[in-house]
Amino acid sequence: MAEELLIAHSAAPLGEELAGLLQDAGFSVTTADNLGTAQTALSRFPDLLLLDLDLAADPMTDLEPLAQGCLTGEIPCLLFSSLGMDPDRMRTLAPWSSGPLLSAEQRDLVLDQVRLQLELVRLREERDLLAGRLEAKKIELREGLRSAAIIQQSLLPNFLPRSDSFRFAWRFRPCETVGGDLFHLRQVAEDSLMAYLLDVSGHGVSAAMVTVSVYQSLSPHTSQLIKQPLDHPPHYRLSTPAEVITELDREYPYERFEKFFTMAYLLLDPNSGQVRYCNAGHPPPLLVRRDGTVETLDVGGTLVGMGGLVPFEEDRLQLNPGDRLFLYSDGVTELPDPGGELFGEERFFDLLENGVDNPLDDQLEMVMKVLDQFSGGQSPPDDLTLLAIEYRPNGHH
Repeated sequence: MAEELLIAHSAAPLGEELAGLLQDAGFSVTTADNLGTAQTALSRFPDLLLLDLDLAADPMTDLEPLAQGCLTGEIPCLLFSSLGMDPDRMRTLAPWSSGPLLSAEQRDLVLDQVRLQLELVRLREERDLLAGRLEAKKIELREGLRSAAIIQQSLLPNFLPRSDSFRFAWRFRPCETVGGDLFHLRQVAEDSLMAYLLDVSGHGVSAAMVTVSVYQSLSPHTSQLIKQPLDHPPHYRLSTPAEVITELDREYPYERFEKFFTMAYLLLDPNSGQVRYCNAGHPPPLLVRRDGTVETLDVGGTLVGMGGLVPFEEDRLQLNPGDRLFLYSDGVTELPDPGGELFGEERFFDLLENGVDNPLDDQLEMVMKVLDQFSGGQSPPDDLTLLAIEYRPNGHH
């Protein structure tokens, strides 16, 4: 479709010559012989205006409606003068325009300038179209992140298990881009409590979808992964931590989801205080003894989803009254300060060692305050997750 050009010119021959030149070049040309007619034609949004400044008796006043029409409609304007006005004078009288024609008498220069202005219009329209698409994509992404955040929040424990032997506390602060952290505590048998914390690689909706799926896989009500059925009482056998991790590694291959995740999985016996665990590439849970010494629970294997490169192992440990277990995500130790320095394991371990005399919930609250101070109040680049378990058998104090 031919571009629409509007030529507003006086009765001098130059305007008619320009109209003939541009029509011969394949453009659709409308002409106007006064400013009022030009203003009416401008409301139909031509692609380009060629304006003879000699139409205006008082250019500073008479051209104001045309100037507003061009600016509002983003219509470029090239100037010329039938009476030979100086180009610098034309620029002064119409600073809102694209400038004067370099030489209204030279055909090639006129066509080059017109085509350049029309190409600029086309590029501007493409820019605006891409900007609109980008804004729509941003809105879609924000909605996706909001939905992912709602999903992630819905998977967190609504309440903590009731136990005469354990105290529990947790803190969770999601990052703006929605990380892949997920944790849970569940009573899975009369003598067993399950605790896990996992971190799916990446952020956003895709990471949230994997957390949903893993959450469902670890539901004792719908999955045989936690409890393996037997044909005799009690009609089930609890899977060991290494068995659970191994099965998850089979169900969530990287090739299928393009995600892997780290995970710490524990089974706790409230009667004996014994803990069985497997740690799959996750920051090792910490055992803080009542005397303040720290042990890391680092037996396990590699990332979940890597295809069983190395068999997963598990270990056992014995809790004593007052001992505390801390599961956490790497968002804690890798939290940066405004200068880019990471919080690190040493600071974190010191906080846990020095807080053993505080109530469990108060200790986690103190840790979060220190993290806030360290980061300067900035939003964390990754989820911050802390899950704490204290062994208090028979109400032991």
